[in-house]
Amino acid sequence: MIFGLGATGLSCAQFFESKGLNYTIIDDNPSPKRLASLRKINPDVSFCRPNSEIILGASEIVVSPGVALSNPCLVEASKLDIPVTGDVAMFGQLANAPMVAITGSNGKSTVTAMLGHLASCQSAGVFVGGNIGKPCLDVLTELAKLYILEVSSFQLELATNLPTVASVVLNLSPDHLDRYNSLDDYYEVKGNVYQNCETAIINRQLQWDYSIPTESSSISFGQDKPKSLGDFGIIDGVIHQGRTKLISQEQLPLGGAHNVSNCMAALALGTAVGLEMASMLEDLKSFRGLPHRCELVKKINDVTFYNDSKATNIASCEAAIRSFAVGRNIILLLGGVSKETGFSDLSPLVKAFVKKLIAFGEAREEISETLGEFCDLERCTTLARAVTLAKKSAKPRDIVLFSPACASFDMFEDYRARGDAFKSLVYRYSP
Repeated sequence: MIFGLGATGLSCAQFFESKGLNYTIIDDNPSPKRLASLRKINPDVSFCRPNSEIILGASEIVVSPGVALSNPCLVEASKLDIPVTGDVAMFGQLANAPMVAITGSNGKSTVTAMLGHLASCQSAGVFVGGNIGKPCLDVLTELAKLYILEVSSFQLELATNLPTVASVVLNLSPDHLDRYNSLDDYYEVKGNVYQNCETAIINRQLQWDYSIPTESSSISFGQDKPKSLGDFGIIDGVIHQGRTKLISQEQLPLGGAHNVSNCMAALALGTAVGLEMASMLEDLKSFRGLPHRCELVKKINDVTFYNDSKATNIASCEAAIRSFAVGRNIILLLGGVSKETGFSDLSPLVKAFVKKLIAFGEAREEISETLGEFCDLERCTTLARAVTLAKKSAKPRDIVLFSPACASFDMFEDYRARGDAFKSLVYRYSP
């Protein structure tokens, strides 16, 4: 049984079809687009809404990341010892090539794509997948020499023993508290990525102690000086490995201190999988980043519009503001579905760098109550109205930063659809 008809559920259905396995799909609110995609895979497949009788008749349940394990049907299934798994856990059992797993509250997709770029420049047979947008079962192939996976906390709830040649928790910040009982629970799930790794890549700035297997080696990175010859760090604005100079921050392809850390993490992971350092440093310069992550959309009348739709939490939004702030030059578009972490952590940055804040969507009142005293603020319902207000308010040399710090599900299917809508609106209003 596949529980959840999102991208992962469709990927599992396609995989089961290829193996000739019988399966049933359940979902409480499938989109017509997803249902149409399912019918293309198999027009006769069984589909229904979740109910205990159907679920408890399953021999195994494959849970999509968007379905919480606290779902009453899944709790009841676990009491009856019905096996529950996920696509990443299955992938870990099926893959025949070495794999890297990358997680963290922010920067996962950037580091995954960056490492994929570095590895692909040196070797064929590199496949990138997971939470980055291409489900991991879609990249399962005998041609693989290396898999690079972005894994979310939701996927790590079930992939508790993923066999990796290298794993990393990039960073940690409050997120998904609508799904976890506490920050400790959320952070602990992230730590599952280390449980079966050959080399643990450790961020020295993390204030969280992970259990690293005694047989695992480790490489650390951080904004301070390297702690040992194999570790990565910063000395006088230059990334070093131990005492060896590697590359200056000015030569990095992406701006901001968070991206310096991302580059060090990618280099550490590349080192762990045997990539050649000189080639990595040269190829790093040609990496151009990802759509929806501090993505330049257009400059209109000397006003620059950036799409950071992938910023679905506060820490991502903070990093974006720091990257672009020059005095109070930012018009910030903030809103969507709150993740119940609050917005107060943004207060110092909003006060220092935001000339106008436009709060939109479901969270607009909460944002207004928390941040309204620190800058000029307007509320609106839709993203279209938010972009209109931003354009009217912007002056030459301003930055219009779409960095919502919220989930997208009040108006959009996902952050990609939200980012595409923002870009379309910017182009529509172009002179």
